[in-house]
Amino acid sequence: MAFEIVAKKLTYGGDALGHHEGRAVFVPRVLPGESAEVEEVRVAKGVVHARPLRILDPSSDRVDPPCPYFGRCGGCHYQHMASERQAEVKTEILRETLRRTGKIFWEKPIQVRAAHPWNYRNQAQLKVAWQPDGRLEAGFFEADSHRLFPVEECLILSPRLNEVLRRLREGRWPPAAAGCREIELLADDRDKQVVAVLRGNFRPEEGERLAKEIMGAIPVIAGVAVESGGRLRAFGATHLTYSVGEFRYQVSPGSFFQVSRFLLADLVSSVCDVSRGAFALDLFAGVGLFTLPLARRFEQVTGVEASPTAAADLAANAKAHSLANVRTKAATAEEFLRRFAQKGIDLAVLDPPRAGVGAGVLKALAGLQPKQIHYVSCSPPTLARDLGILAARGYEVGSVEMFDFFPQTYHVESLVRLVHRAA
Repeated sequence: MAFEIVAKKLTYGGDALGHHEGRAVFVPRVLPGESAEVEEVRVAKGVVHARPLRILDPSSDRVDPPCPYFGRCGGCHYQHMASERQAEVKTEILRETLRRTGKIFWEKPIQVRAAHPWNYRNQAQLKVAWQPDGRLEAGFFEADSHRLFPVEECLILSPRLNEVLRRLREGRWPPAAAGCREIELLADDRDKQVVAVLRGNFRPEEGERLAKEIMGAIPVIAGVAVESGGRLRAFGATHLTYSVGEFRYQVSPGSFFQVSRFLLADLVSSVCDVSRGAFALDLFAGVGLFTLPLARRFEQVTGVEASPTAAADLAANAKAHSLANVRTKAATAEEFLRRFAQKGIDLAVLDPPRAGVGAGVLKALAGLQPKQIHYVSCSPPTLARDLGILAARGYEVGSVEMFDFFPQTYHVESLVRLVHRAA
């Protein structure tokens, strides 16, 4: 049944919030202040989730989405809103989430850094299916589903990744390709070379054949890794080299690396903007994005990374830059802190996955009383939760920055600097 709502605000996740007959209504692709005719899709815990049927009173912030797939493909959420307004909305969401979830009442300005709104992604996880004639369908999940939505071009992918997408769709691939369910692509900082990871179920000879055929047909793909049955086999180039500022990072298949190419140097600069000191700790270090530049400012830096592949990359990157003051620990943050008892930490950097750091790790870290903590987050709700834990253990927020790494989507990257009250 259709009904009308007036959207009050946008929420983290991309939906607008309105109310109808005393119940909260969440609906995508509607902007604050707009009245819209919507239709109920489901009700969960008393909250109505709806889909828009008609915009009755458009906002002045509304624009025509340039992508023909918008609204069906689940990759983008804000193409109907002017790009400059998107960053403002995300800042408001970040501030409100800090207040509501973490009881962090940050009323001072939040510095905003916005990326170019299009062609910014240097990484793509393509969902794939195969036709009987060997053609590939590639794209992303359809909105609110796990069904493949094929696309010919994605406006937020880099030009090189769009070229690879086109070449993959045009090719005729061997029967072995039918076992592939996902292709992950990563382009270098120049948007020239690409490495790919094929995920699915392959016999060893099938995976090798497909990898070699793809490299032969698409020369910009320098290396292909095949992930099947818990094993990863690499063919061609075994890693990609990605430059950020003065540092060059080895990134192997399976290692995490930031996926937005325009603001990366700004993020590194902000995270590492700190007075020189004796010791810095980089938890969730990955391949060393922050560890390496921190080594120029601290006498000793320890990078802690749970992924063996990424930890190996970190050690190789430190060696390649002759940074003898970097120590690499291949362990989870929890495992490392359980054994670590060194006081006198000048700076701890946290860059966790979307799930955040969590109470156990934060309590152990706070017990060591690092003078400063720089927390990089891709999830305002888990950031707010974790900041609340740190605030209860003597830390105050010194500054908040929002990096709009992902225009056209609801995703928010932020940096919060904290200082211990006793420092």
